[in-house]
Amino acid sequence: MPTLRSKVTKQIAASSSLLRCLEGLVKPSYAKQAEKFVHRSYCPHDIFVGIRVPQCREAVKTHLAATTLNDVVDLLHDARHEMRLTGFIALTEAFLRPTTTSWWSDTEDVVPVDDHIKQLDYSADDLRRHAIAKIYLANTSHCNNWDLVDASAHKILGEHLIRFHVADLASFVLAGPTAEAIDLLPAWYQRLLRSNDLWETRISIVLLLKLLPTEHYHVAYAVCLYHINKFHADPLLRCTIRGVPFESLDLIHKALGWVLREAGKHDPARLTQFLHEHASKAFKTTVRYATEHMTRPKAKRFLDVAQRGVGGSVVVVAPLLEE
Repeated sequence: MPTLRSKVTKQIAASSSLLRCLEGLVKPSYAKQAEKFVHRSYCPHDIFVGIRVPQCREAVKTHLAATTLNDVVDLLHDARHEMRLTGFIALTEAFLRPTTTSWWSDTEDVVPVDDHIKQLDYSADDLRRHAIAKIYLANTSHCNNWDLVDASAHKILGEHLIRFHVADLASFVLAGPTAEAIDLLPAWYQRLLRSNDLWETRISIVLLLKLLPTEHYHVAYAVCLYHINKFHADPLLRCTIRGVPFESLDLIHKALGWVLREAGKHDPARLTQFLHEHASKAFKTTVRYATEHMTRPKAKRFLDVAQRGVGGSVVVVAPLLEE
């Protein structure tokens, strides 16, 4: 892994033009508005400084070429919400366009490349993408709010699955959505799927968005069904935040419904078939999101058989489907 600075002094942090730019955009009056989108029970320790998402993106666009990998990792570890968001946006941009950064003269000098990856004929850019995905996975504990997840998970980890784990995806689909079949997926994805952490669970779902326009869309249905079955088998099962059980599963059920709804845009008949078979095991929140583009009578038929659930709803959050 790259050498990371545990405690960054103001003098060292100021060397990052990206961070200086962000700190110049701070607007406390907007910070109060931003907090309305995120219920405090999800993030009692988060600090909002009032930088808008388009401003974060523009800052990355302007300063990424002059920003070091350590600077980006420092942003991921920052207590300020918008700084972490910018860090994940920067990782995403570097993943999509590795040559826009000056992070590596040799990828393996930054992050060791897995042996099975080195043995295959990947381009230099793909090796860099592999390294960025490893950095992302090492920092999922800092990807700890719905907007951070939704801005990055599918663009990095979803694409990573398609580029590096095609054989694993095929084996998983053939085996079916069972707990045992999860063993056929790459180890990093197994960890996310089996994690009790609310944000890692959401990451494991949102990353599926990248698979929907591809031949691997079956994986999205299988993973959604895996989660639906898991929560149906134990209605009292809860995810955790910072290691503490959290009552609401809203953000998980909504993520499942979001992915299913987007899958239905590519093949409405396949979504209808899935809901005919499994809506009775899914929570109403999932089914409500999944059926948003169906006629009201059709959606109602599926909603009427869905599970009502145990935990209360915390907040209505519109998924941040990135461009």
